[in-house]
Amino acid sequence: MKLLINTTSPYARTARICLLEKGFDFDVQIVNPWADDPDLLKANTAARVPALLLDDGRALTECLLIGFWAEAERPEPSLLQGDRAAASALAGVAMGVVEAAVHTLVGRVITSGVLTEPAFDSEPVGQRRRRSMITGLERMNEMLDEMASEPINLGLIVSIVALDYVHFRFPQADWIPAVPRLDALRTTYSARASFADTTPRD
Repeated sequence: MKLLINTTSPYARTARICLLEKGFDFDVQIVNPWADDPDLLKANTAARVPALLLDDGRALTECLLIGFWAEAERPEPSLLQGDRAAASALAGVAMGVVEAAVHTLVGRVITSGVLTEPAFDSEPVGQRRRRSMITGLERMNEMLDEMASEPINLGLIVSIVALDYVHFRFPQADWIPAVPRLDALRTTYSARASFADTTPRD
């Protein structure tokens, strides 16, 4: 199998972690979604990463769908072990944080052409995206109090991916809320191979 990614996408990282935790063997191909990479367009008409090319030639897209496919193909070790509803609910909130962060960057590119130009952030839509990140991180921190003893699962994976991505894209931002449980979770798993090997980088 081959997974099409870029090195910074939180969606691609989520899929990679799920596949690694499941023990799948796959190659990685780095593509540029902004440049309409032909291999990516062939795999996904939306030109989004990740795209997982199966051995039979079919392509799977969208990180959570890839995660659910991996879960069905290899039920053990399960990424929905423990309280499945809690894991799924946490993953949903975390994906909301990821979406808000990504849409903020897209808004910056649309308005200024530069990822690091923050003018968009002060616009009404930009402010809503920031609010979504703040309240989402706070909600995740609260939800983790009920999952302190849960084994690694999809909810915890996406939570760490979301927190890492916010810090990666908005370094030293003074609006990032205090989330001690979430920080502790990230510290716990930071050296785990599936997380360490997929840490976002420019």
